Amino acid sequence: MAILVRMSEPSPEFFQHVQQVHEYATQNFSEADTRVYLIDPVLRLLGYVRVEDLRREVPVPATKEFLDYELYADGKAQAIVEAKALRLPITDQAAAQCVQYAAVLGVRWCLITNGVAWAIYNAHASGPLSEKRVAQVRLDGDDASIQEAWDVLSLFSRDSLTQASPMSKLLAERVIADELARPESPAIQALRRAIRDRFGERVAPQAIVDVVSKLVSRPRVFVTPLDASQPTEVPPPVEPRRPGRPRKSPIVPVLQDPEVAGAKPARARRTEVLKPDGTRVSLRDLVQTGVLPIDAALEAEFNGVTHVSRVRTDGVEFGGQVYPNLSAAASAARGGSANGWSSWHYQGRPVGELRNVFLAQLESGSADMGTA
Repeated sequence: MAILVRMSEPSPEFFQHVQQVHEYATQNFSEADTRVYLIDPVLRLLGYVRVEDLRREVPVPATKEFLDYELYADGKAQAIVEAKALRLPITDQAAAQCVQYAAVLGVRWCLITNGVAWAIYNAHASGPLSEKRVAQVRLDGDDASIQEAWDVLSLFSRDSLTQASPMSKLLAERVIADELARPESPAIQALRRAIRDRFGERVAPQAIVDVVSKLVSRPRVFVTPLDASQPTEVPPPVEPRRPGRPRKSPIVPVLQDPEVAGAKPARARRTEVLKPDGTRVSLRDLVQTGVLPIDAALEAEFNGVTHVSRVRTDGVEFGGQVYPNLSAAASAARGGSANGWSSWHYQGRPVGELRNVFLAQLESGSADMGTA
C-alpha cells in the first residue's frame, strides 16, 4: 500500500543511518545489539533524547514482562516499541504481545521492529491483528522506499505524536484502501448505487473493484512542495494520449521568484513516478534496463561547486562511499537534504527525467528487467 501522507525530506543523519542499516544487514545481531545500533538511532532522530521522552524496560502491571520502549509526548505515554533481533521477521503474530500490552496500558500506538522493518499497529482498532496494522515500512529499499519510511516514522516523532491531523490521514488511507478492495464493502455498494442512479446500469461489485484498482495503478506523479510559500509554476495540461504514443509522466519543477530580496535557492519538489503496477520507478529499474548504465558519471552542482558520483549496482558512489540511493548521495554532496532525482544529472539531463524513458520502454515492451 503506497503511503500518500507526505512529510519533510529525510535529514542527512537519517540517510547516514540508512547506509548503516545496509552495512549491518548481514550481521547476526542479538536483540540488544539491534536496539543499540539500529533502533536507538531512529528514536533519537525522532526527537526522543531527554529522560522524560523515553523509558526503557518498563514493567507491565500484573505481569512479569517488560516493555522495550515507551515513548512520551506532553507528559503522556503515546506509543510503545517492541524490539526484535535483526534476523527475526516482523509479522502480525510477532506483534500480538506488543498490541496486547498497548491495549492493557491504554496506549494507542504500537511499533514493532527488527531495526530494518517497522510495523505500526493501532491497539484501539477493532478486529484481528491484520486489521489493526496501519503501515509497514523498511529501511533497506530504494530512495522512494526510504522516503516512504521517513514519511511514516516521522509521524511518530515526539512533536508529531500530539497532533491528530497527520495520523488521521494515515488511518484514513488504510481504511479507504481496504474498503475499495472489498466487493462487499459499503463504499463499493455506494459506488454501485451512484452508477445505477446516473446511468440506470447495474454493475457487479467486483467490476468496480477492478476499475478502482486500474485507476490507482496508472502511471502518475505525486508532487508536494517542500515550502508552500515558494511561487511554483502551473503544471502544463496533459496532452490526450494518441495510439502508439508512449504515456508520459511530467515532472513539474519549482521556480523561485528572482525578485525576492535575499531569497535562498529553490528546493526541488518531491516527485514520484509510478509504474503501471503502482510501484515507484527506482534507480534500480533504470540500471537494470540500461537506461542508466553502471559506472555512469553523474554531476550535481551545489553552491557553485560541481560534484561527481558514479552509478553502482548497489547504489551511488560518492566520495569513496556507496550510498543506497540518489538522494542520500546528493545530501552528502550538498551537506544537507537534497532531492537526488533533480540534483544529479546524466549527460546534462536530470536523472529524474530518465524515469519517463524507462516508462516509455516499459509500455512499448522493450524494457529488459534482467538483473543488473
